Amino acid sequence: MISVIIVAHNEEALIRSIIGELRKQVFSGEYEIILAAGNSSDKTVSIAVREGIVIANGRKGKACQMNDAVKVAKGDVLFFVHADMKFAENTLSAIQQQLEDGYDGGGFATVFDECNDKIKNIGTWMNFRFFDKREQSDKGIFYGDNGIFIRKSAFEILEGFKEVAIMEDYDFSIKMRQRFKTIKIKEPVIIVSARRHIKAGFYKTRFLWIAIRKLYHWGVSPDVLANWYGDIR
Repeated sequence: MISVIIVAHNEEALIRSIIGELRKQVFSGEYEIILAAGNSSDKTVSIAVREGIVIANGRKGKACQMNDAVKVAKGDVLFFVHADMKFAENTLSAIQQQLEDGYDGGGFATVFDECNDKIKNIGTWMNFRFFDKREQSDKGIFYGDNGIFIRKSAFEILEGFKEVAIMEDYDFSIKMRQRFKTIKIKEPVIIVSARRHIKAGFYKTRFLWIAIRKLYHWGVSPDVLANWYGDIR
């Protein structure tokens, strides 16, 4: 069984859409959908309840939300997604295939729902990837937008996500890559929202992604970095 964990906070405008995306899956195995709601104060939880989704409405913060949701997950595979994603019908089947091929976890290639070429090109130039075009995910480093998946047994060995305000996905994927066999699924892709780029600015958003990763390496407090990054909802 795959436990699909939706990480969301105050996403009432999108929660029905992501549930619909997951329910359209053509998948021969079993799966459950869990909402990691993080004490949402809008209608996110009530909408999910009406849709019959399992609710893990505990602490706020992506790392805490994901760790809390895993405690109620029944599946032996965990798949962490965001409320603004869209999926192909064979997304869960692709995960199943990679696990059957001996991989323990990984993530997906992504495209943006708007301005994809512009965003990708800005990323290439600002990361100086002129000759080596590989993205972070090509090197086995996955963020939340990549749709991280992992065997539950491996997740438990890694002791879950580090409960910090930001960069928990980066930290987790590095540990996962070091301890287990991981893969980037290139097809199907996950479609992710460009809303942060559009609202906060294309160059500003890309600059923040690069700067926060560097500053995290240099030991700057994740709390400081999270406040700097901000929330675009």
